[in-house]
Amino acid sequence: MKIVIVGGGISGLACYLFLQKHLPSAIPTPTELEIVILESHAATRRTNRSASAINEAAGQVTNTIGAAIGLAPNGLSVLRDLDETIFAEVANSGYPVSHFHLANARGWSLARLPATNQSDPELHTVLISRQRLWDCLRAHVPDSAIVDRKIVCGVHYNKDGRPAIQFADETPDLDADLIIGADGAKSVVKRAVTGDGKIDEQPAVFDGLTGVGGFISSSYLPEDEPRGRMTVTFGAHGFFGYGASTVAPQSNHFAECTAPKGSEAVWWSTYETTDVPDTRHFDKDDILRQLKERHAGWHDLTIQKIVDEAVVDSIYPTWLTPELPTWYTDGSVLVGDAAHAMQPSSGQGATQGLEDAQVLSMLLTHYLERHFSQSAARAGRQVPRTVSEAVGQASKKYFEMRKPRVQRIVDRAKQMGDTKRKKGVFKEWLTYFILWIIGKQLCPNAFDGSRARCS
Repeated sequence: MKIVIVGGGISGLACYLFLQKHLPSAIPTPTELEIVILESHAATRRTNRSASAINEAAGQVTNTIGAAIGLAPNGLSVLRDLDETIFAEVANSGYPVSHFHLANARGWSLARLPATNQSDPELHTVLISRQRLWDCLRAHVPDSAIVDRKIVCGVHYNKDGRPAIQFADETPDLDADLIIGADGAKSVVKRAVTGDGKIDEQPAVFDGLTGVGGFISSSYLPEDEPRGRMTVTFGAHGFFGYGASTVAPQSNHFAECTAPKGSEAVWWSTYETTDVPDTRHFDKDDILRQLKERHAGWHDLTIQKIVDEAVVDSIYPTWLTPELPTWYTDGSVLVGDAAHAMQPSSGQGATQGLEDAQVLSMLLTHYLERHFSQSAARAGRQVPRTVSEAVGQASKKYFEMRKPRVQRIVDRAKQMGDTKRKKGVFKEWLTYFILWIIGKQLCPNAFDGSRARCS
């Protein structure tokens, strides 16, 4: 059986690892299972990714641009189900966040929202660089399983109904029993799933929000900042967040407790724009000027310190996947951002991609086991007659199970994302009031309404 995963990002790597964990038990001859990842960029494994090495490297980073994500407890639970070693590597490579400190630009604390789940022991959210999470997953995928710098330009179906990959170069088409589209919001595989494969009938949509940010020394953070805090501040012209992204050496927390911050922190600012920004050609000085204007007068001195010394090398427009009528078709299925790219404010983007990988792999295993199982047929149970039928049933069940959950998260994220847009005075204060009410409901004794400390 051949499975091709298009896209070697977080969702694609997770799909590979989950499939390798579950599928061999479902196939009579596991050696006949072939899973390959096609990635358009370089996908070189970095060898030394220990927590101590990460923190040592972080000490050399100041004002370099990158992207960080908050890996929620449900995402960490998925990684624990996948492999305890991978879970530990990921958890201990980031900073455990126990709560979000919500404030406004005028210096008032609005809410203290928990960032943990209710498990025993409870798991914290882990703030980690996207690159670092990718490195942890990539370290467990053999080089032989990845073909990088390979651009996929389309998916079509052979005369026998099997899906096949088309490449941008002269490489012959590659057919498979299943093609998994893990190729992001502007997915090529999505064209075949939702249309005829030639035109993207459900193109990604620019949400009107753009972010800038980067990694800095944790010395920018307040010296007496409570452990486990991530600060997010709302204003009339945008949003600003910051927090530690590594822990001190030898602080193996396994996301189950807070830990002293390491040498690296992250900051980000989100703002509304009318036009789609050009991420390759833009005026860095102008973006920096806008950043300083946008946050001028904000009362948090940490924000002022970061903004005054910020370096802007990249911008990150928010692209969303529209609500798709389906995530699968004969022999092709979508996961992660290809199926449901969502607002970063959801805090669930990477996590939902991990959940996709886990659910899809388990369903494929279940239906393939039924196909190959003679005992199921003898018992009179209806079984898939072919591998193709088993793949189709698994894909259908995957969509039915995952779509409602994901859509609820997408809808909530949109509401939260709207708080980052430009606001008039009335809407600004209404936003503050709503966030304060939410905080009171979740943590009634967190704040007494006093002005936030701005030093």
